[in-house]
Amino acid sequence: MPDQNKKGRKTEKATEKKLPRTAARDYSDIKRLLSLLNVQASKQQLPAINTEIAQGSHSDSQQHSSQIHGCRSRGYWQESTEALELDAFSVNYNNERNFSKHPQHKLFLEIFTALVKNRLACREWVDRAPSIHFLRTLICLRLLMRDPCYQEVLHQLRGIESLAQHLEITADEYIVNGGEQHTVDKLVNMTYIFQKLSAVKEQRERVIDSGAHKTLVKLLAARDNNVLLGALLALTSLVESPECREKISELNLVENLLMILHEYDLLSKRLTAELLRLLCAESQVKEQVKVYEGVPVLLTLLHSDHLKLLWSVVWILVQICEDPEISVEIRIWGGIKQLLHILQGDRNFVSDRSSIGSLSSANAAGRIQQLSLSEDLSPREIHENTLSLQAACCAALTELVLNDTNAYQVVQENGIYVIGKLILPSKQTSSMKGKANLLQYYAFRALRFLFSMERNRHLFKRLFPSNLFEIFIDIGHYVRDINAYEELVAKFNSLPQDEIRQIAENIESINQNKTPRKYIGNYAILDHLGSGAFGSVFKVRKRSGQNFLAMKEVNLHNPAFGKDKKDRDKSVENIVSELTIIREQLYHPNVVRYYRTFLENDRLYIVMELIEGAPLGEHFNSLKEKKQLFAEERIWKIFIQLCLALRYLHKEKRIVHRDLTPNNIMLGEKDKVTITDFGLAKQKQESSKLTSVVGTILYSCPEVVKSEPYGEKADVWAAGCILYQMATLNPPFYSSNMLSLATKIVEAVYEPLPEGIYSEKVTDTVKRCLTPDSEARPDIVEVSAMISDIMMKYLDSLSTHQLALEKKLERERQRTQRYFIEANGNALSYHHYGHFGKSSLSSSSGAASFQSGFSESTNLPIGEYQPDSGESACDESLYDITFPKEVCSELDDELDISESSNNVFGYSCPSSLPNGVRSQQFPVSSDISSQRRRYHSHSSISSNHVTGTLKRSVSASGGERQNQTKDISGGSGCKSRPASAGIAVSPKKVRQISDPIQQILIQLYKIIYITQLPPALHDNLKRRVIERYKKSLFSIQSNPCNLKSEMKKLLQGSPELIESKFFTADFNFLLHSLGGSTLVPDDRTGIPSNFEFEEGLTYEQMQTMIEEVLEESGYYNSTSKRYHSYPWGIKNYPTK
Repeated sequence: MPDQNKKGRKTEKATEKKLPRTAARDYSDIKRLLSLLNVQASKQQLPAINTEIAQGSHSDSQQHSSQIHGCRSRGYWQESTEALELDAFSVNYNNERNFSKHPQHKLFLEIFTALVKNRLACREWVDRAPSIHFLRTLICLRLLMRDPCYQEVLHQLRGIESLAQHLEITADEYIVNGGEQHTVDKLVNMTYIFQKLSAVKEQRERVIDSGAHKTLVKLLAARDNNVLLGALLALTSLVESPECREKISELNLVENLLMILHEYDLLSKRLTAELLRLLCAESQVKEQVKVYEGVPVLLTLLHSDHLKLLWSVVWILVQICEDPEISVEIRIWGGIKQLLHILQGDRNFVSDRSSIGSLSSANAAGRIQQLSLSEDLSPREIHENTLSLQAACCAALTELVLNDTNAYQVVQENGIYVIGKLILPSKQTSSMKGKANLLQYYAFRALRFLFSMERNRHLFKRLFPSNLFEIFIDIGHYVRDINAYEELVAKFNSLPQDEIRQIAENIESINQNKTPRKYIGNYAILDHLGSGAFGSVFKVRKRSGQNFLAMKEVNLHNPAFGKDKKDRDKSVENIVSELTIIREQLYHPNVVRYYRTFLENDRLYIVMELIEGAPLGEHFNSLKEKKQLFAEERIWKIFIQLCLALRYLHKEKRIVHRDLTPNNIMLGEKDKVTITDFGLAKQKQESSKLTSVVGTILYSCPEVVKSEPYGEKADVWAAGCILYQMATLNPPFYSSNMLSLATKIVEAVYEPLPEGIYSEKVTDTVKRCLTPDSEARPDIVEVSAMISDIMMKYLDSLSTHQLALEKKLERERQRTQRYFIEANGNALSYHHYGHFGKSSLSSSSGAASFQSGFSESTNLPIGEYQPDSGESACDESLYDITFPKEVCSELDDELDISESSNNVFGYSCPSSLPNGVRSQQFPVSSDISSQRRRYHSHSSISSNHVTGTLKRSVSASGGERQNQTKDISGGSGCKSRPASAGIAVSPKKVRQISDPIQQILIQLYKIIYITQLPPALHDNLKRRVIERYKKSLFSIQSNPCNLKSEMKKLLQGSPELIESKFFTADFNFLLHSLGGSTLVPDDRTGIPSNFEFEEGLTYEQMQTMIEEVLEESGYYNSTSKRYHSYPWGIKNYPTK
């Protein structure tokens, strides 16, 4: 063995001689490092680390290098040999990428092996090594891991498992204690290594098997931005594989991701959006986005100008809007308008060239903050990225228009024009032609989905020539496969330029935002909404108005109105008369509102409310094309509303609609029914019959077909036809031959409803409504009685909802009353305090201290108010104070009560007083009256007992305020003094005031402070409860007037339960996901050992949780000087 060692040393020396001087020095350094790393941990004397070096980080490599040479020159080399060699290695090879192709690659491989086996995987060494020394080891590993060959070696040495263990230990230490800079640097280096491993498909499963993905998800709660970015980059690389994505999606990380998207910087949002986009391929992730109210957060990001962020967010919306409820929520939050706004292309976008790999390297090297993420791209690159974003928006709109109401809004928001502009070819370079064609695919698909709604088809007939329109139709309804549109795009791009220009002009013709070319009366025609048997319906707007209306045009030359002009004029006169009656009488939630009727050019125009939604008939066609059916619950919901509207018309207003069809029944949000088109409605006299033959034949009753007198039961027959059509999607009576159709109607011959789909109740109701004998046919009240059990369930749900609203209103009324009484009491106490001994007036001051108080609170100069003179004022105005308008306004705003409710409590602020003065009169209780009598029983009123009515006086000349102050002492005269004089207050009377508003603001600050902390871990339930409480305080449904009450209850530790709205579906989902409903124990006296949510959560428990989280986050340690002037800026546990 000694001989072999000698031979080895000779070989090394011979190798050194062959190398150049610099290479030889590097070779010897590498050999020295290798020899140090091969020393076993038990035999190694760990280096004494220089303090200055220990305080540095991997980002200070150049500084370490200078320290190395300084140490050597001073003879300190032996004290920190391995540390210095590791530092030298990280400096010398910082820019090396291909270690496997380096001349000394064998030595590098040996060093890498020694780092893994003798350092990373050696528990004894890890336990003994200083933190900074372990960091140096990680830095060298990170540099070597940039070579893909070493990644495989790491797996062979089982280094991935060891690294995952160290990552978990370091992450737990960091999350609990915050960690020093060394801990942060270690996490950044380890997340970089896992990102490099995850970038290779074969390595991803190994990372998952090591459990590192769980720790990376934990680090989404990191406070340090570099650690967070490292975790995001590693997870984004991991979820590229479906198997890894499935494993990661099982963890509860969506809420943390949404928090980052809502609160963090642009780069963090970008990476988080991309990670969430990849994760949304899993159904459970989409469900969590829904539960954690992610739609508003995502739609907020659509206002960004960064192309990559927008692209990721839009593709997230594409995936989650497959859920019908989310699709509706996106529309409610304005998502359709935002997507169309992006498609219009009038925004200036920015982007960058950064990739996951480049960002990961920059983050590990400590230069992520200096990296230019908004570097200017060339116009070509910006345009290319914009095309990709527009294609994503078209994909999102395609999914959204599967909902008929969404599709209607797309059309109403000029969506066909906006999307149609995207199909027009433009001159593109060969490199961009592919993306331009792809955008055309997505745009044509969105248009084809919109065409599937029958009401939109007339628009498309004007767009395309016949040969192209034929291919467009042949694709079929709701075909998602993007390749199905390839032939259409190829045919379109091959059209001659003249035809393409004509298509472009056709697209311009359907632009709703262009200047109206046609006016009827005082109304601008904006869009054609549909046509009926007697005319068309248009979307209009008054010349001087902004609101949209619907206007129906009725052609008076229709034979139904008479054969000659005389008959037509008589019919029109009757119709206008009837419409006038209807307009003045109809007020029902399920009946459209009418505004005006007028004649112009032999046409009758009826202006009415514009109902947002789609006709029931379009829902029939849409479901038929989708091969779906109405759910029975939905059928009854629509039919019950129809019955309620008809009962109102028939029994209360004696109005027969006479043209009740699916196209005259609009379905709005949540299937709200609105009956429209009363152009043929007739108000009949009691027990009379109608004889004129009007209406649509498919829904006409036998007596109308036979030209016999009829009544309101004609509408019942039509309702039965509509109920039948909701069950089958086809009308009960249909024939191409008019005589055959009439025969079927008279004899009530129709196909029976299919068995097994709907209940017998549906069949029986249809059968009764379609009774051919009008005498045997039930009226609308009898029909309602037939379905009374179903109707009662529907009304019961409405009643429950109404009761809930009434209870909420009553609670708010009581709170408002309580606040008012408290404010009244405070004002009385303040007034009493100022009159009787608490405010000191010197004989020379002559001004009451409360005058200063009012001036201060209203930002007005002292002396602006003046008390009336005379002794009588003392008695009459002791509790009747005339405040300036501003003071009353502030009180009104704080209490949020109306003038009418003010009078209930004896509070009045008449607005007609001169000079802007409002009078506020407080109710006087018996106790107050007795106090008045007691105080007035004194022999005299001392000089510091001042009373009077405060008034603002404005002189007639120039509006100059004249302020006079009078001092009343016994019955003596008053001395006047100039308004500019100061106020003398005895120092003995001055005391520190505990401001309740300040306490409330500090409490609110604490809650917001907690919610602004980095995202909580998935098992930190207290943080999540507080975050949900904050959401409930500031949600859309919350009342801002309740904020003060909520904070006061928290401060007082009230045992009341927090309102039930706090426990939303996402809260229950959270408890379920955590496997229980118990918070962490608390051993303090008077606090329950755990918090159970079976009955709810009290304000006392919530306050306890808030204080615990503040302690855990170091709030009081880091902000000890924040409240030095306030006694309540301390820990605020509730007391029993």
